[in-house]
Amino acid sequence: MKKYIAPLILLILLVQGCRSQKNKNQEIMVPEVNNQFEKFDIETFNAESIRGKRIETSAEFYIEEDTQSFGYARQIFPHQSYFSVLKLYYKNSFIKEKGFSFNNGSEIGEWYTFDESGKLTGSTNTDENYAFGYLQLIEYCEQHKINLQKGHADSGFQTSVYKEKDEKGTNIWVITHQIAGDRLERITLDGGTGKVLETEAIEFINH
Repeated sequence: MKKYIAPLILLILLVQGCRSQKNKNQEIMVPEVNNQFEKFDIETFNAESIRGKRIETSAEFYIEEDTQSFGYARQIFPHQSYFSVLKLYYKNSFIKEKGFSFNNGSEIGEWYTFDESGKLTGSTNTDENYAFGYLQLIEYCEQHKINLQKGHADSGFQTSVYKEKDEKGTNIWVITHQIAGDRLERITLDGGTGKVLETEAIEFINH
């Protein structure tokens, strides 16, 4: 469940669009996404894309744009963040949806939706009913030596972090990480308390 400006201006705006939050152990770069209208730069995309995809890199970010059935997508990965910003656009270039998520996992924070005229139609707080939030989740991973991916990764296994509901309707976190070359561990945490509800070892088949 990603507009183009001159590179220097873009970099400044992206840096300003991140805030630093701190858990007990480290400063964490968290993207800020607002509810303002914006447009996708179709002209630049068409001029620079290869086989329907355009990639831009800098010392701070990896940015990937591509086409979708509804229009376009733009995803921004700050190299030093556990999170990426996703922006979806209609075929007319107007913003459709935007927010941020774990690099390999669920949506975090406020997500915004727009109609085809560019009007804001709604927002969803994806952290609702998760008293044990993403900062606590990151701290748990640090304490238990679970590696979370920072920035964009082209290959290799990356730990996944997803919000789900169990059979009782309880909000949970599900962390899947590699514990050996051919083994993964799936950890289920209560989304309200952070209590470990289940751990399961599963086989990892690397194709």
